[in-house]
Amino acid sequence: MTTAPPTKPNGTTNGDHTKSNSLPSFTEVQQSFLVKADPRAVSEDWLRRFDGFAKDAAAGDVSGADKIFLEGGWWRDRAALTWDNRTFHGLEAITKAVSATFPSSTPGALSLASPSPEVNQPYPDIGFIQAHFSFSTKVGVCTGVVNLLPSTEGVFRAWTLSTVLEGLREFPELERPNGRLDGVSTWAETRARNAAFVDEEPDVVIVGAGHNGLVLAARLQQLGVKVLCVELNSKPGDFWRQRYEALSLHFPVWQDHLPFMEFPKQWPIYTPAAKIGNFLDAYADCLDLNVWTNSKVTGAKWDQSTKRWTVSIERKGLGMKELKPRHFVVATGLAGVPNVPDIPGMDSFEGKIVHSSAHDSAKYWKGKKILVVGTSSSAFDAALDAARYGVEVTMLQRNATYVMSLTHGAPAVLGHIYSEGGPPMDVADRIAQSMPTFAGEELARRMTAGIAEKDKEMIDGLKKAGFEWYDGIRGTGTVLLGWERGGGFYYDCGATKAVIDGRIKIQQGTIAKFEGDKVVFADGTFDHYDLVILATGYGSANESLKTLLGDDVGSQLKNVWGLDAEGELTGAWRFLGVRNLWAMVGTFGWARFHSKIVAARIKADLEGIAGEMYLD
Repeated sequence: MTTAPPTKPNGTTNGDHTKSNSLPSFTEVQQSFLVKADPRAVSEDWLRRFDGFAKDAAAGDVSGADKIFLEGGWWRDRAALTWDNRTFHGLEAITKAVSATFPSSTPGALSLASPSPEVNQPYPDIGFIQAHFSFSTKVGVCTGVVNLLPSTEGVFRAWTLSTVLEGLREFPELERPNGRLDGVSTWAETRARNAAFVDEEPDVVIVGAGHNGLVLAARLQQLGVKVLCVELNSKPGDFWRQRYEALSLHFPVWQDHLPFMEFPKQWPIYTPAAKIGNFLDAYADCLDLNVWTNSKVTGAKWDQSTKRWTVSIERKGLGMKELKPRHFVVATGLAGVPNVPDIPGMDSFEGKIVHSSAHDSAKYWKGKKILVVGTSSSAFDAALDAARYGVEVTMLQRNATYVMSLTHGAPAVLGHIYSEGGPPMDVADRIAQSMPTFAGEELARRMTAGIAEKDKEMIDGLKKAGFEWYDGIRGTGTVLLGWERGGGFYYDCGATKAVIDGRIKIQQGTIAKFEGDKVVFADGTFDHYDLVILATGYGSANESLKTLLGDDVGSQLKNVWGLDAEGELTGAWRFLGVRNLWAMVGTFGWARFHSKIVAARIKADLEGIAGEMYLD
């Protein structure tokens, strides 16, 4: 059977950020200053200078910026000072943002925090001192992470600075509840009444009670916010239990902990989907989260005059309910509607065609032939499942795809940050989220190259089997692919060996048409198949939002996913284009980190203390 070459690699960029980003210069002289430096003394000196600069900037004088930041420095802020997710590159952009934000959100009470400052030199031609610090503003409790580079004169300035809103000064998280009976109502009766919102309206309605919805609900509840999750399924974890039975989370447990209730030591490293579903049920129950199950949000409209949403909810067996929350959150996942290509002959195909989201298991197809269309995670999982059951299976590769082994890739990507016995989750998240996307691009390229070198035997084997491998957008592996597409790659969970061994065959090209029980490819070749699994991805989250919110609101929305010119996601976890509307999407780790910031921003708005977003 002849094959056709793939079209284009699995990933393109959304914005105008098409050039590769390099590291700052690092000479032998700078290296000597770094080696001799006392990390704590250097960090204390910089923090003292930054404190003075902040005070001057609050009074309108930003002339000292070049003493704080490198000329090509970066400042990434997560709502601490800009009340948005922003990244500024270069002294001009940083100075402009500081001038606009520091007068109303002046950093104060700066102090070094744990872990202690240390030298970090990932490669011979780049090294810096990394320091963590805490600070406060008029409203917020904040943290910072700075990477300090020495100049040729030995003065350390910020290459990258990350600032994060961790909480609110006047509204700390609630203390542990007493739990004793108060009056004649039992705990169960009180919980049922609270969850039904008989006596009051929720401040926030979240559509979706998966990990993103539940984690944000838990954060908000700990800030005293009345919050309701609306879930279509009968239990919060049903989404995971309904996925194909072979599915496990593709990254280790150490990155997936949820706030307030981490996984126990006995938890498997790679969590089976059904097991994570059970945990989400328990999470909602143990934290007393308010969840309406078997319920569907049928519409949501923003009323500018009342500054409230009107959310219509259809509850199975209970009729329609209308709520008027101040904030509305969509947490139904990054994926939109399954993307099913329209191919001639589909309706008359004698076999079965199913999207990967509706595929369960290959165990029902023993003795049959399966074609899996696609080569990203779902496709590899479906193909490996078939191979395990001895089913003849072929993957149809339409685009070159990035693949890395978890054996070599996970330690490189996660390092010591997310590992057994690693730092506390808040510290790990702070480090992982501190590097601006484009500032760290060259580091990502080198990491990807290092993983590929260790994976050489696997990659060579894949190529020999006819698989088209590539190293991701601008050679960054999963980094830019993840931020741009939310996928388009595969963390090897065992399928690559099956490809190399020939138990999973590779076919290049696209399908031209279905004819009887035949699949006819664009190059004119064909084969007979009993089942075709379309691992062809999903539509955008914006399509689902537009369906839910209507064209008027939908047309105002920014894209939920994909990077803007600053390297920040355009809409997730930030202003989405319509007031008091939020999108919570992404991995367990992203949900854990960003839910804290979003919860603080919502609470600040409810209390009337939120600052103005810096939008310039």
